[in-house]
Amino acid sequence: MASNIDSSDIEKELKKLGYWNELYSKNDYFGTGQTILANFAKNLILQNNIKNILELGCGQGRDSLFFSKFVSNVTSIDISENAINFLKKIKNEENLENLQLFVHDIRHPLEFSDVKFDMVYSNLALQFFDLLELNKIFSNIYYALSEDSFFLFSTKKPGDKYHNFGNKISNNAFEYKGITRFFFEKSELENSLKTFFSIISFEEDKHVNTDDTISVWWKILLKK
Repeated sequence: MASNIDSSDIEKELKKLGYWNELYSKNDYFGTGQTILANFAKNLILQNNIKNILELGCGQGRDSLFFSKFVSNVTSIDISENAINFLKKIKNEENLENLQLFVHDIRHPLEFSDVKFDMVYSNLALQFFDLLELNKIFSNIYYALSEDSFFLFSTKKPGDKYHNFGNKISNNAFEYKGITRFFFEKSELENSLKTFFSIISFEEDKHVNTDDTISVWWKILLKK
């Protein structure tokens, strides 16, 4: 029987996985300490007595480690086995029993436990998916959340240093080293998100990097 899977798609996915595993073969590739978004999340977590968090695309765990200091249960996933193994080492060294780690592709259903999450969090991990893939991811997140829970994430927007960088796929999609980043307009994301969530806030944030380039992203807070 003929396969419905395109061999070129498999090659692309393997190339992406190789990119991330190579990246995360280096210790603390993106540095140490929590991100700007994690600091914002902390206030939300404490104000709403959030006990159970899922981080999507955790990388080497800067924010997951931060959350584990004051959240009862932190579940963290990433597609890179190297990233998760790096984080497992720290977990074991610091005896972080409240930190659960999984290698997982976030395009697939988030079925890690019978417990629903009070909050799903993702910092700049969703910029690598087109709108069709994001709709699947948003649906997965919806079903992983408990009622009256939160979804907080950031994703790149036009004007970022990686916008108009590399090979142009479309006006708002650019590929570099086999990795495509998507830079969505606010209206595009709103239309997709409103299918699943109530939008609490949708703001722009930015940071000037040490090389004087500018990182720009959407900071989006939603409620189920």
